[in-house]
Amino acid sequence: MNTDALERRMSARGLRRTPQRLAVWRAFAERPGRTIREVAARLHEQGIGQATVYRAVRALENAGLLLRFAAPRGEVRFAAVLGHAHLLVCERCGAVEPLEDCQLGAYEAEVARRSDYVVSGHTLIVHGVCPSCREDA
Repeated sequence: MNTDALERRMSARGLRRTPQRLAVWRAFAERPGRTIREVAARLHEQGIGQATVYRAVRALENAGLLLRFAAPRGEVRFAAVLGHAHLLVCERCGAVEPLEDCQLGAYEAEVARRSDYVVSGHTLIVHGVCPSCREDA
């Protein structure tokens, strides 16, 4: 995790850097695909209350630092992002795997050229069935 990049992004979005927000973001960065309840339970041990976690998630999501997505059973999950994110999500068990390789830079530039937008990033969620779930079928 690049803490300097996270702090720059928070500052650029007008978001105060607090230990609680950093802890929430790190929890989702360590294991993408957690629910807010899972993170709240984990951070409760560090003295961070559930309401604080929910407020931090809302602020981080609004700042574009957390990505919200639906898991197979309908629960809402999150992943930490800095700019753009690529995730591979299992449709059966909900396992989440970050994809590191990005081939979309040229496409972003083309979209920016055609639309006259200043493109700031992208998100890609690929759905499929993980090897463990395929073996169980």
